[in-house]
Amino acid sequence: MIKKKEKKKFKRKNIKLQNIEIDNLEKFDEEDLVEEKRAEKKIIEKGKTSQKSNLNLKEGRIIQVESNYKCRVKIAGAELICTLSGRLKQVNYETRTLVAVGDFVNVNLAKDPRIEEILPRKNTLSRFSEENFQKEVIIASNIDQVIITASYSKPELSPGLIDRYICAAQINNILPIICVNKIDLAECREDVKKKMKFYEDTDFRVIYTSVKNDAGIDKLKEVLKNKETVFSGHSGAGKSSLINLLQPNINLEIAEISSYTGKGIHTTTSSQLIEWFFGGYLVDTPGIKTFGLHREDKAYLPLVFPGFSQYADKCKFNNCTHTHELGCAVKEAVNNDKFPVERYESYLRIFESL
Repeated sequence: MIKKKEKKKFKRKNIKLQNIEIDNLEKFDEEDLVEEKRAEKKIIEKGKTSQKSNLNLKEGRIIQVESNYKCRVKIAGAELICTLSGRLKQVNYETRTLVAVGDFVNVNLAKDPRIEEILPRKNTLSRFSEENFQKEVIIASNIDQVIITASYSKPELSPGLIDRYICAAQINNILPIICVNKIDLAECREDVKKKMKFYEDTDFRVIYTSVKNDAGIDKLKEVLKNKETVFSGHSGAGKSSLINLLQPNINLEIAEISSYTGKGIHTTTSSQLIEWFFGGYLVDTPGIKTFGLHREDKAYLPLVFPGFSQYADKCKFNNCTHTHELGCAVKEAVNNDKFPVERYESYLRIFESL
């Protein structure tokens, strides 16, 4: 067995293989190997701005991301189909989406319109896969608030998904607002309020709506006015139906709940930015069934999880994760029935997933 210190260090090379004729193997040398020169992706800082001179750039905003590196961009009231510049395609963004709905961009209007620069983002609402190498999927950028759309029934209310949205929004300085739709399916209004009592008690805005009887629509419109808002949430929660009721000329496609699974079916297939006639902007996004957070945000989770702030100051340790520490005020509140055990278990599931 070779000892560790006796192992020969091996340095990997980029070698390009090709057919060559060798007359004498004894005279063959490593210098005969041709090292392959590969194009490297530009780092983000180098790719942010175009180095081309004399460009006539106009600022616009992406209102829809289409396929093949094409985007619909609004510039001075007009909508143009623009392609991404070759430089931006080479930038090493750690995301599946180079650009996102809501991005402000600089466009070169010479010949075919081309996006040359992505302007700095105020914030982003993103979700992440739970794979070993997480990739960011940006849902929207430069927004004020997110309407977390849930339904009382069909599909069933998912507080765990609401928890994840709230945490992601607060980490990125976005105001979370909960909208519980389909309240007409409840036997009485108190049943709905009971399910959402925890969030209202922890000072989150909850709006109760129904497309069937227009309940809560005026309150929802008041919250949306003159704000830039993402509508996102569980598939099948009635997001598109709510938007159609708020602005009938949009005519978003809607679908019934799957009779086989009892869960929502995706009707919105791509995100788009729409201007409300009463002021403000809507980002309509495809419904989702899971919402992953970034592992690098794990340290923020104990600070932003709903309801923890009223207990965290009383914990023995300033960096308490509220999982295993002695003298944890959150765990004590759970044990004394002052904090719902279901919400604490939701926190543990999110924490362990990161």
